Amino acid sequence: MKDLLLVGATGLVGQAVLRLALADSRVGKLVAVTRKPLPPQPRLENPLVDFDALPADAPWWQVDGGICTLGTTMRQAGSHIAFRKVDVEYPLTVARLLYEHGAQSFAFNSSIGANPKARA
Repeated sequence: MKDLLLVGATGLVGQAVLRLALADSRVGKLVAVTRKPLPPQPRLENPLVDFDALPADAPWWQVDGGICTLGTTMRQAGSHIAFRKVDVEYPLTVARLLYEHGAQSFAFNSSIGANPKARA
């Protein structure tokens, strides 16, 4: 049984990952870190956070691996700074905190059709 942490569970890809993880008997616990609450489900822990102030000492960081499906568009973000925060800074912070708490793996989902020449 593996314990996983998921960020981005309310987005299109994150919702699919959430469903698949909860349906997989190999997942012991799924920690879905969100800004807004998810409907309660067995094996789901849903800490509500401010991504600008993630609690580095929270016990739910102690998982086997993490999955990040965070992302936005420039239109939704409203500025290049806000876009970079969601698409670069938050995922890097999550990866660092998972690593510091002993996670052995981290999967990051980038956007479909992303331009590899685009500035982050």
